[in-house]
Amino acid sequence: MLSWRIDRPTTPQLAAWLVAATVLGAAPATAQPIQLTPSLTPPPAAPSSVAPPQSLEGGDQIQVSPLQPVDTSWTGLLGPDKGGFPHDMWNGANRGFVVAALPQLQPATSPELTSLARRLLLSNAAAPAPAGTANDAAAGARLLAERIDRIYALGFVRDGLALIESLPDTAVTDAIDRDRIELRFASNDTTGACNDVTARIDRYAGAWWARALIACQALAGDFGKASLGQGLLADQKAPADPEFDALIQLLSEHGAARVARLGDPTPLRMTLLAAAKRPLPVEAIAVADPAALAGYAGNDSVPADDRLAAAERAEALGVLPPPALAALYGAINFKPEELERARRSIRPPTTPRDRALLYTLAKSGTDFAVRMAAIEALAAEAEKRGVFVPEAGVLAPTLADIPVAGADPKFAGVAARILLAAGGTDAAKPWVSAACDKATLLLSLIATPGVPRIEAGIARDAAAAAGDAAAGPRAGLLYVVLTALGVDPATLADLTPSALTAPATPGALPNAALWDEQARAANNAQLGSTVLATILIAESDGRLTSESLLLGRAIAGLRAVGLDGDAHALALEAALDAGI
Repeated sequence: MLSWRIDRPTTPQLAAWLVAATVLGAAPATAQPIQLTPSLTPPPAAPSSVAPPQSLEGGDQIQVSPLQPVDTSWTGLLGPDKGGFPHDMWNGANRGFVVAALPQLQPATSPELTSLARRLLLSNAAAPAPAGTANDAAAGARLLAERIDRIYALGFVRDGLALIESLPDTAVTDAIDRDRIELRFASNDTTGACNDVTARIDRYAGAWWARALIACQALAGDFGKASLGQGLLADQKAPADPEFDALIQLLSEHGAARVARLGDPTPLRMTLLAAAKRPLPVEAIAVADPAALAGYAGNDSVPADDRLAAAERAEALGVLPPPALAALYGAINFKPEELERARRSIRPPTTPRDRALLYTLAKSGTDFAVRMAAIEALAAEAEKRGVFVPEAGVLAPTLADIPVAGADPKFAGVAARILLAAGGTDAAKPWVSAACDKATLLLSLIATPGVPRIEAGIARDAAAAAGDAAAGPRAGLLYVVLTALGVDPATLADLTPSALTAPATPGALPNAALWDEQARAANNAQLGSTVLATILIAESDGRLTSESLLLGRAIAGLRAVGLDGDAHALALEAALDAGI
């Protein structure tokens, strides 16, 4: 598992809650921060605004009771009309489970899991019930902080900023304000981020806030103040941060030195790197926050070539729209001789620049043979890297004006898969027909809402299409996926022998308590809990799991709470990932 901004709690921690069904306590206290700036003294508590009982003419009294505080922990931006889940999505859920499970949500190269997580986190809903929590206000504050943290960790930049801005000031904590500032840097709004730092630094103490102010001073060219702040941090014996200090030094010296390592590439730090006009170290791309990757990819002050690798990773994680990556590919300049060499001999790409070159050939022109060869090469390489489904959105527009008539069946199958993966079920239909193979037809049936109508032999032939070595595992996957979508196992009799002999696929099972919680929530039509548990079951090491048993449970769970379209999207993604 990649190490993201906040690590998951250990499996036993979540299992302990699920088994005991108790609400987790308050977060453990952290070490006292070093006082670097003045803190605002909290104003004295205002006197009660509840008026004394008033008397009526007859001597009766009007009793006035204070209103209970409004729980804003799941106030959101999305209603059902905007793709969000219903307002009552947490009916039947326990806040303790939600608080324990939320930190386990991780970025993934699965468009469907990312979509489910976004809609879950941003839906406008009544908060899950506290279930006996001693301090409801504290429990709500903790839930809101966990939720905002995951929105940031998954890289939902604009949505995260909009949600934080919608919160009452009394609900905003130190952690939420830090997320707000990082999200502003990720949106390349340096002015807004630094205005927020200046406006809020008197509220909070600690090295993070001091370094944020130092970064803003350096970005504004005020290196004297930045140096003074660094000296103050050293005098106060704050924990050393050599990488941050190196970034400030690079920015101040305007030299040609390169950053050898960036172990904590947050949006703020990548903004410093971009301002210093230094390329992003390759190793940082694998560990950078998705929000930071999206911000760096969209930073026009960085040369387009230097942004390509970050943009590809951001697009795969679902935080950079496919058209933005396509536009960046199109912004790369190639010499005429480079383009001519590539036209004469289409080769598998090995670098982001290679992929940009092939995309340039694929997107336009009247030489359809060259365009189709470039698309095939890009699709095959994306499949090899495990990002075929997220990258399909980049490739789909290149097919718009390529004629289907007379197309090679092999290319037709590639084109159909690209369009199906990108959600273009109708656009894929002529390519499905032109492909003339059972596997492509089966994929189109899986993508179509409702119970797939499988004719005899289709699933068996689709499983066997890639050869004997792959037939068994694919038969097992297809059996699970199709039955989870409601297909009667009796109609898959010709697939069953291969499925029964399929070897077990690699992958760790979730803990039994999480497994049971997902089944319980699905059986009771508890949408929020089902979606949350399903995402955790279906994600493995930053991608969609390949374990058939987990996939079947995830698909069935989504169908049980009325999310049939999501169930089909997840099933299609699983089938494509398996190479069908």
